[in-house]
Amino acid sequence: MSFKIYYDQNKESSPRYYGWILALFGNLVIGLMTIANFQGTGFFLKAFERQKGWGRAVISGASSFARAESALLGPIEGYLLDRFGVRRIMVIGNVVTFVGFLFIAFTEHLYQLYLGYFFISFGSALAGWLPTMTLMNNWFNKKKTFAMAFSITGTHIAGWVAPFLAYSLLTYGIRNTALVIAVVTLMFSPLSYLIVRDKSNFDQTNKIKPSEEKKSKRRFSLRFNLNPEIKYQLKRKPFWIIAFTHMCSTTSIVTLAVHLPAYITDLGFTIIQSGYIVSIFSTVAIFSQYIAGYTGDKYGKKYVLLIFLVFQVIALVFLSLSDSWSELIYFAIFWGIGYGGRTPLITAIRGDYFDRSAFATLFGLSGMVMNVGTTSGPIIAGLIYDVYGSYTTALWGLTIIAFCGCLLLLTLPPVPKRIKS
Repeated sequence: MSFKIYYDQNKESSPRYYGWILALFGNLVIGLMTIANFQGTGFFLKAFERQKGWGRAVISGASSFARAESALLGPIEGYLLDRFGVRRIMVIGNVVTFVGFLFIAFTEHLYQLYLGYFFISFGSALAGWLPTMTLMNNWFNKKKTFAMAFSITGTHIAGWVAPFLAYSLLTYGIRNTALVIAVVTLMFSPLSYLIVRDKSNFDQTNKIKPSEEKKSKRRFSLRFNLNPEIKYQLKRKPFWIIAFTHMCSTTSIVTLAVHLPAYITDLGFTIIQSGYIVSIFSTVAIFSQYIAGYTGDKYGKKYVLLIFLVFQVIALVFLSLSDSWSELIYFAIFWGIGYGGRTPLITAIRGDYFDRSAFATLFGLSGMVMNVGTTSGPIIAGLIYDVYGSYTTALWGLTIIAFCGCLLLLTLPPVPKRIKS
């Protein structure tokens, strides 16, 4: 009995459609990269604070330095994905992330920490989020939002690893923990080569088009030709509204990824208990993102996204006022709803406004806007703590920024009817 795999986009509702295999693999890759460059960051930085005695502003600067690199290289990463395809870039990205964790494992001086996070951030960007979202955008049409929601489940499953990561750092140390993650990351490089397929290289009979293969080889150059679609979108309000809304939402997410473990331990709880909070909101986020994927496709993405952004604001209010374990639980539940739901929608809504030929490049360009907040947020929060000995002012600032994102989203115009030339 043979198991036939479908490559025709008309078959995307079938579980045998290859896009779902890619979505499942994207789950694993994004989960790994989330541990590397997101959920695990705060635990590693707290471990370095404990081991080296470095200040929080200086330590969080490593993450912000990496975010600044992402802001500068984001458009290039997007261009490389559109130009050379996801498969090649994913293979390279996993190797770069591996190098970053080697630096982390053998860090003795602050500059080594900064270099480590530079490579981790760059490699994660090449191998994780944007490549997977590009695959989902290219392989799916009607099921796009749900496919994106499914593919990023790994982000939240990685949150389940948080207590174990905290335990490993306490028990086995930074070096051994980082080396294990490095080896696992390197293993995903050949897996990416074997599994990932760029949609443009397939016809409906699951054969690589010779003309496409030759064209791909001919075009392997770094000459940058700006796609007319990119020029068109950069002149329009939706690109900028989505970019700044994403920035307002993501600033708090990245800042908490860096400082939440430290904040919870400052309240008198253990680092492992902070891992439990991450696990709770990650679990809630899994259910939230599937609800978001379904409702976004059914009722429209703009107002569904707005609802989840409001949940994110409510969660930040709970966190700003928290001084007990029960209040942290409330934060985790509301944060999981908002953070989980907004993630696939803020990505999928771009697919409604941007043409597929330039999706990754435009996403990378909007990342320059988004990373203004993600770069400055962790450093400013660390400085506020170092000066005042508390995160209260920083948390209320993040709440206000997130609320501004809700107001900004309301100004997003309807999806235009494009005339194809």
